[in-house]
Amino acid sequence: MRRSFTRLAATVVMSASVGMFAAVPASAQQLMATTAMATESTTVLPGTITSEVLFPVATVARAAETALPPVLRAPSSASLDGRRPSLLPAMYASAILLQALDAHSTMTALDRGAHEANPMMTSVVKHRGALIAVKAGVAASTIYLAEKMWRRNRVGAIALMAIINSVDAAIVSHNYRVASQLR
Repeated sequence: MRRSFTRLAATVVMSASVGMFAAVPASAQQLMATTAMATESTTVLPGTITSEVLFPVATVARAAETALPPVLRAPSSASLDGRRPSLLPAMYASAILLQALDAHSTMTALDRGAHEANPMMTSVVKHRGALIAVKAGVAASTIYLAEKMWRRNRVGAIALMAIINSVDAAIVSHNYRVASQLR
């Protein structure tokens, strides 16, 4: 049960970090449909011609953009003031969780007779404290790098965290698979 839970957690974290980019809320789709139907069925009198009547697509696009979550919206002057979307701190938390799961999965596999395939980590994995310290340093440096990148390239910071979390989740999954084969 414990091994399957950690494997499930790694899969969920990887799916969440990749899947959040493709998610568009149903409310945005419903808003677009409702606005489109309202502009099509409106009777236009000569004195009531407005930009919404002449350009209904632009009105629908503005309404749909305001219904999107902040991560998927185009940057506006309000979002350029340095506030992070809720996705970025969630990705930081998942990076910390994935590094902890990586340390646990590595120690579990080593206890069952596996050997470390990464030559840079072979001397580190001999001591559990050193392994945990290295994994904590990797998590902290990843977050620090993304924070530095956030100031210049916001989309790049989110993409970087998504890629790093996906790779880490694949490594954790592999480690647990190796550990389960060595029972």
